[in-house]
Amino acid sequence: MFRDGPTFGIRRVVFCTLLIGFAAPDPEAAETEGDSGTFTTEFGYIGDFLHNASGGIRAGSAYLQNIDATVRLDLGRIFGTRGGSMFVYLLWNNASTFSDRYSGDTQVVSNIDAEQAFRLYEFWYQHPLSDGLDLKFGLYDLNSEFDVVNSAGLFLNGSHGIVPTYSQTGERGPSVFPATSLTARLEWRIDNNNLVRYALLDAVPGDPDNPSATAIKLSSREGVLHAFEYTREFPGAFRIGLGAFSYSAEFHTLRETDDWGNPVRRDGNAGWYGFAEGTPYVDPAKRRSVSAFIRYGTANDALNPFGSYVGVGTVLSGFIPGRPGDQFGIAMARCGDAFRAANSARSHETAIELSYLVRINDRLKIQPDIQYIINPGADRTLENALVIGIRFELGHGFHHR
Repeated sequence: MFRDGPTFGIRRVVFCTLLIGFAAPDPEAAETEGDSGTFTTEFGYIGDFLHNASGGIRAGSAYLQNIDATVRLDLGRIFGTRGGSMFVYLLWNNASTFSDRYSGDTQVVSNIDAEQAFRLYEFWYQHPLSDGLDLKFGLYDLNSEFDVVNSAGLFLNGSHGIVPTYSQTGERGPSVFPATSLTARLEWRIDNNNLVRYALLDAVPGDPDNPSATAIKLSSREGVLHAFEYTREFPGAFRIGLGAFSYSAEFHTLRETDDWGNPVRRDGNAGWYGFAEGTPYVDPAKRRSVSAFIRYGTANDALNPFGSYVGVGTVLSGFIPGRPGDQFGIAMARCGDAFRAANSARSHETAIELSYLVRINDRLKIQPDIQYIINPGADRTLENALVIGIRFELGHGFHHR
């Protein structure tokens, strides 16, 4: 759809988004609190207008769009049994991309940056096995439950979703946006504060020969991905997590070659990550709070571009009088040890982001955003990039009892 010079289309979409957002009634008015009903449907639209002002590959702008729809069915309530639930997630992205054409960064400026496709993104069944233990099976987004840092959710940069030392791994990444794979996930809630998850995933999401297609292809050559995570919650809204992953298949090394100059295949594509987040300041009377997070991740840098990652950030909520829903945040994401033996690579890529979310109403949010990318792509030929953007987000939900 939009490529270079999308001004007219952007104005039209933004105008329609604002009109719908201001005119729409509050969806919470028709719902009963604490009752999600037999089925829940949600619709969402995200539009990112991004402009690379300097550095990177070249100056230029793009408008990225993401439209999704979800349906959740409570089968236990429908059939009157101790049943589970079913979830369906449809996703569409437009043809415009940004980081690969303008900023040149590896971590990706926008977390909706993807090639054009209409996908069945998630389709799973969840069933309780016993008290505190349940199973999910089907097409599944790993980052919907693993490596989720709530206070990092404000930021647009892709590294504040799943850590890039995880998302870079595998033949085409793990089962995360924009392509998911067949998964079996076990969750054990030990008590109110301790939670353990394990997932066994098809190691190659979708079809590498047709990246925009929804496909399930299982093979011994591709192998599986093992994912594990433990999280613990503490008093005062403090939370920590520790996770690990490992692929069963072998992968081409980045630098090692055989006698004929072909890349050597090795196993050991694995890594771990950890995070901590909390809310050190809360003022209920003024509806203000300050949250913060820190994250760290590793991967086998003989098989992957980056061997380490660190991310930090803080978010201030409700500090403008009369606007308790607004948020301001600053965050940094740094990938290091890039291609250690490669003369053409720098040792790291670092993204610094400032973002301000304006909550117009319960359906519409507008979010100006600035990112400064140091060493885009860890490429010595690229200058530091300055990206200015704004996000428009529109959502609507419907619950039926």
